Amino acid sequence: MLLVYLCSMKRNLTIIAFVFTGLVFFASCKHEMTIPDTPAISYKNDIQPIIVSNCTQSGCHGKVNTSDFELLTYKDVIKEGDIIAYNADNSKLFQSITGKGEEFMPQSPNSPLTDNQIKLIYWWIMQGAKDN
Repeated sequence: MLLVYLCSMKRNLTIIAFVFTGLVFFASCKHEMTIPDTPAISYKNDIQPIIVSNCTQSGCHGKVNTSDFELLTYKDVIKEGDIIAYNADNSKLFQSITGKGEEFMPQSPNSPLTDNQIKLIYWWIMQGAKDN
C-alpha cells in the first residue's frame, strides 16, 4: 500500500512539475509587437541641408528679392512652411513636397525630393519640428 501511495505521489509531483514548467515556458514566450523608435531627426543636420539644396536656389526661396518668401532660417521654415508640430499632413511644407498642397515643390525643372528626404521631413515634423 505504501508503495502504491509513493508511486501515486511521484506521478502527481511529475504532473505538477510538468504543468508548472509548461506555464513558465508559455509565460516567457510572449511575442509582443514592438515598434522601434524613430531616431531623432535634427533640423541642423538632416532638414536644413535638404531645404538649402532644394528650396533656396536662385529664383526660389533664397533671397527675398527673388521670391515671395525665404526659407533660409529655421524661423523662416516654420513660419513660411506653415509647420504644425506633430502634424505633418496639415503642414503646408509637407503638403507641397508630396503634391498634396496648392503647388508641388520644388517646381520643374528642379527634381522632386527623394522618398528618403520626404520621410525625414515627415518625421521631423511628427517629432515636434524642433530647432535642434
